[in-house]
Amino acid sequence: MELYLVRHGESISAGTYTGSSDVELSAGGRQQARSLSLVFDQLVFDHCFCSPLGRCRETFTLLDVDSECSLVESLKEIDFGDWEGLSFDEIQSRYPAQLANWTSEDNDFRFPGGEQIRAFNTRVSEWFDKLLTNDFNRVLIVAHGGVLRTGICHLLGIDSSRAFAFSPKEGAVSKITVTNGFAHLEFFNCRG
Repeated sequence: MELYLVRHGESISAGTYTGSSDVELSAGGRQQARSLSLVFDQLVFDHCFCSPLGRCRETFTLLDVDSECSLVESLKEIDFGDWEGLSFDEIQSRYPAQLANWTSEDNDFRFPGGEQIRAFNTRVSEWFDKLLTNDFNRVLIVAHGGVLRTGICHLLGIDSSRAFAFSPKEGAVSKITVTNGFAHLEFFNCRG
């Protein structure tokens, strides 16, 4: 199975922790998605999957792919809770103790008023496992940075603690091929 993994284009809330908040693409993000559409001109997908959040849906529409698309709750970004919409500097100023706990607690960390990292990793990993039980040859997935880095690690058999080794760029595509249960990263962070 070929998996094309697209991170949505730049949103209007760039530079902030925006997970579960439903924000739209910026003008630059729309241009990123339009440019990326050239990558998919000659590709036919068995199915497409997309986070239901607006920035992903808009990215998918601008990719102009002629395929059925399912909106998938499991592909939503992590819920940053009280940190939603804040910059790193604002979080550091308002939540210094919780920010320090983020690194020490690793997967057990729960964003204040938000989602636990372990629960997020499980949600995403289980969805990718279920996807692989289908008889698809080629699929497109439009989602968020955290979802894609978690999915890539899971598919490649890399511990989720190493997820930040991957940094999916906004408006870029990566490709993983899975054959007989073995995943291979074909390319990463390509743009149109």
